[in-house]
Amino acid sequence: MFKQRVITALIMAPLALAAVFFLPLHYFAIFIAAAFLIGAWEWSLFCGYNTKASQYGFVTVVAASMALIYWQLPDTTYWPVQLDVLSNSLLAMGVVWWLIAVLLVLSYPRSSQSWAKGHLRRALMGWLTLVPAWTALLLIRSVDFHQSSYTGAWLICLLLGIVWAADIGGYFIGKPFGKRKLLPAVSPGKTLEGMLGGVLFVMLLVTAVAYYHGFPEEVATWYLAALVLTVLSVFGDLSESMFKRVAGLKDSGSIIPGHGGILDRIDSLTATAPLYAVLVALIGGFA
Repeated sequence: MFKQRVITALIMAPLALAAVFFLPLHYFAIFIAAAFLIGAWEWSLFCGYNTKASQYGFVTVVAASMALIYWQLPDTTYWPVQLDVLSNSLLAMGVVWWLIAVLLVLSYPRSSQSWAKGHLRRALMGWLTLVPAWTALLLIRSVDFHQSSYTGAWLICLLLGIVWAADIGGYFIGKPFGKRKLLPAVSPGKTLEGMLGGVLFVMLLVTAVAYYHGFPEEVATWYLAALVLTVLSVFGDLSESMFKRVAGLKDSGSIIPGHGGILDRIDSLTATAPLYAVLVALIGGFA
């Protein structure tokens, strides 16, 4: 299983980075929309939808939302300088939702009494998980696009680096040294040592970026932002585990060999993308 996960990751990571750096903006929007719509199909199972009509219906709502958002975005994107009420509102919705999701995870299983039996509530949670994150990635990719097509690509690369470093550090530290269960009612495999390992790996990544930039004055802000994003990435994973547990599923799907479904791979990304986009707008990111 581990060998299969590594082989799949070695194939998928370069493809993802190639799409981030080399696809034109509108093709990039379609590329990530396709991945997120597969995720929407998987989320429809979290909702308890057991008919194709209801599953396709949820995917259609998510797809229509993405299409409407893209249509409403300005033709020439100058985000984050340009004031865009739609974009800013979606990012705010994403950040607020993940604050709520963290509370739901921390109070599980008691919190599930308020949403576990409601199909529409879980569907709304899925919409709030997927659509703001998709919007955030599109906005980050478009940063200063009129001046350089690579600025946003590097910002997304750094976001992926934080998410991947947290995941890798969590695995390589948590697997041999993990003893204290983080939230066993949600995910028995997650440990405090694993989360701290993820934080360590992310801090090393930020240090490398800071060294490359000559340790600028705002480096302390970078470390703080990276710490918050790392913790949030862990809760993105835990949140998906919570929804899978309620739905009685081990994995969100089986489309990725050795990794499960799309949601199993992008859960941390959906959690961190909206806040990361806000941080890019406020402090300029890590580039």
